Order: sequence, then structure tokens, then C-alpha cells
Amino acid sequence: MARGDHIFVRRFGGVYSHHGIDCGAGKVIHYTGYTPLQSEVRETSIEKFMNGGEVETRDYQEFEQLLLAREGLTSSVSSRFHKNLDRWKGLPEADGDRSADAVVERASTRLGEATFDFAMNNCEHFATWCKTGLSGSAQIESMWRTILTPPDYFRYATSKRMVSFFQTLGWNR
Repeated sequence: MARGDHIFVRRFGGVYSHHGIDCGAGKVIHYTGYTPLQSEVRETSIEKFMNGGEVETRDYQEFEQLLLAREGLTSSVSSRFHKNLDRWKGLPEADGDRSADAVVERASTRLGEATFDFAMNNCEHFATWCKTGLSGSAQIESMWRTILTPPDYFRYATSKRMVSFFQTLGWNR
């Protein structure tokens, strides 16, 4: 574990994971609060982040290989979805800089943000954006893939309602 790493702790026996960015010196920036409605991006101690769990580091080489393996129409739709969602949230475009300083700087720019949303802006979306410049949550995508059959997932991801939403943001196919 090093400064600028995307770290996570498994909760409730691995049912879900809590994510953040290691800032070095025993500090982590992450979404935290007593309830989701009270959550905001804060810098806390690593001990508070861990909450009795064991810290793991996301291996981005492995993570990106998984993304590349899933490339295709669904992945392309998902990528466009997240890019447009980030634009809608007012987040800057990815600049490609993955140095520890850049990752921690991106995390710092969102301190005090209190727009937690389980499906669209959770702690994993935040940490992934800090590391890559593009929001994403493997947990949420996995949930949708589990709930929806592949044809249903495709219909969901490309529904008229979703297309209409992105067209209001200036996105066209």
C-alpha cells in the first residue's frame, strides 16, 4: 500500500467493499458518514477507514485487463455512460496522469462533496475516478449483470429513457 493507491476494505464478510484513496501519512480520502444521506468526502485516519477490516489495494493492471476482456457493445455503452455521468456531475475529463500526486490531488478536489448515491456516485465510483479520471463501480455493474439477463442489461443500458437523458446533456450516438 502506497500513497495514491486505490484501497478498499471488505465489509460484512465480503458482501460489499468500502473504497478510498491512500494519501500517505496514515490518511485516507473517502466517502464517509453515519448514513448514506450524511456521507461526504473526507480525509480520515487509516484506522477509521479500516473499521476493524483489512486494507487491500486494487491492482489496476489486473482491473484494466478485466475491462479489456469485457470489451464489446455492453462495455462500450457502460464507458460512454460513465463519461457522460462524470460530465453531468461536473467532473473534469481524464488527463491520464496516474502519479501519486495527481491521484491525491484529484481526491482532494472533492473534499466536502456530499452527493453520495449508491448507484451513481458511491465510494468506489469516487476512488476509481481519482485513480483513472473515469468513475466506475465494479460492484454496481456486477449487481446489474446479476439482476438483469444480458438482453435486459443491454435494453437497460440503451433504453430510450437513458438515451433521452444523455441527449439533454448534449450527448449524441
